[in-house]
Amino acid sequence: MFHCERCGIRFSTGALSGRKECPRCKVRDGVTVMLTWEPTAGAGSATRPEPRRRPQGAGVGAGP
Repeated sequence: MFHCERCGIRFSTGALSGRKECPRCKVRDGVTVMLTWEPTAGAGSATRPEPRRRPQGAGVGAGP
């Protein structure tokens, strides 16, 4: 998913047809603003790190 930091609109890669600048800012204000790539929330485990796991038997102790 791409988004424009200037106007806040978001685009899917298919909707852009290879463009890298924001079409809304270009038409409305006559300025060229490069779009920023942001991974989608459902992109899979490649975008989210695995949680750290405690080694088996390493429980929390109550003291000496």
